[in-house]
Amino acid sequence: MTARRQTHAARAITGLASKAGAGPAARSGTPADGNPPFETTTEDSGSTDKTKSTAPKQSIAGMIVSFTAGNVVVEAVIVEDNPTTRSFLSMLPMTLTFSDFGGKEKVASPPGDLDYTGAEGLRPEVGDLFSYMPWGNIGFFYNAEGHTFSSSLTKIGETADIDQIGLLDGKAVTIAARD
Repeated sequence: MTARRQTHAARAITGLASKAGAGPAARSGTPADGNPPFETTTEDSGSTDKTKSTAPKQSIAGMIVSFTAGNVVVEAVIVEDNPTTRSFLSMLPMTLTFSDFGGKEKVASPPGDLDYTGAEGLRPEVGDLFSYMPWGNIGFFYNAEGHTFSSSLTKIGETADIDQIGLLDGKAVTIAARD
């Protein structure tokens, strides 16, 4: 496992544990009882180094993430439990400024790198919360007309708050997991 992936895994564990209201022991990747919630050991081919993962057992699919700018709220449901989504969630809460791209998307750049391991691509639909891999940004599609499948996009979640997406433009948007 590369140092970058180890950093993403540590961030995901810390971020998810913090959102769950867990104490410092859980945020360190080890619960208060000293037993990790999930452990795997992998060996890189040609190497004797072993890496342990203590990623949470529970699925993140169904989690609600709020994008709030004043009285404008866009609530997205996490639909993909993958490394990109977990690395995104590990950065929360965060505040980003969204801007329009191409008359079809509202996009913003998170402060850290997203993990695209195993990313499958996406045929965008209106309401998709996505990441564009070449730029490392996140965004919402509010107009998907003319778009076809792209291996450079990966889905994180989706929203039904389509009319609200346009109101995020140019605003400081606080992104946080909802309890």
